[in-house]
This record gives sequence, C-alpha cells and structure tokens, in this order.
Amino acid sequence: MGLFDKIIKKEEPKRAPLKSIGKEVKGTSKADIDVIPLEEDELAKALIKPEIRYIKKIVVTGYTDLGKISEEIQEGNIVIVDLTPLESKPETLEKMAEQIKGMVHALGGDAAKISKYEIKLIVTPPDIKIYRG
Repeated sequence: MGLFDKIIKKEEPKRAPLKSIGKEVKGTSKADIDVIPLEEDELAKALIKPEIRYIKKIVVTGYTDLGKISEEIQEGNIVIVDLTPLESKPETLEKMAEQIKGMVHALGGDAAKISKYEIKLIVTPPDIKIYRG
C-alpha cells in the first residue's frame, strides 16, 4: 500500500454472502436420523483387517474327497490336490481329474497341474488365477 492509497481509500465492491451448498432432505429432520457412534480404533481395525487364507493339501483317495476340495475353494483357500494314490487305477484317476476340473470351473476357480512327473494339481478360488506362461 502506498501513501496515496492510504489517503484516498478505494471502495471495494461488496460481495453477496455465499449461499449454503447443502440441501435439506424434505420430510426428515436431524432428530429423525440415528447416529451410531463407533470407536475410531474399532472402525480402523475392521477396515484394515486382512482376510486369512490357507494353502491346504488334500490327498484324494475317493469321491468323498471332492466335497472337501469344494468346501476349501468356497472358503477362499488354495488347495494342492494329490492324486497319486489313484495312480494304480487309471480309469478312476481320469474320472476324478475330470470331476475336479468341472467342479472348479463351476465354482469359478482355476486348476493346473503342478508337477510333470507326479499327479498333483493346484486349485484356486475365483479371485486367484493361475498364470500359464
């Protein structure tokens, strides 16, 4: 501010007051809305809490083991399926492999063979995919 500015005051144009941006909801008042207080720590723990998943191995000896595999996939766990006990029964082995493949596909999961020389599969839930590169 200079000397002449102090002597001759310029009037600034008056501004209109700002209008409220928020709108009230018709038919409700602040008394109608229930507020449930939460501790910040509990809320933070609930938001950050990691989901625990497991990698489980299931040795398949019969058709009853298919239910175990299905349950584990639905819980979000990764399953390593060992089919080596069925190696001596090629027809049963082939049927079991097809059953597992169909079940995993129906649940939205993914399955792949792990080893070249052993009959082991890895089966994953729908949110985990297997990279085949």
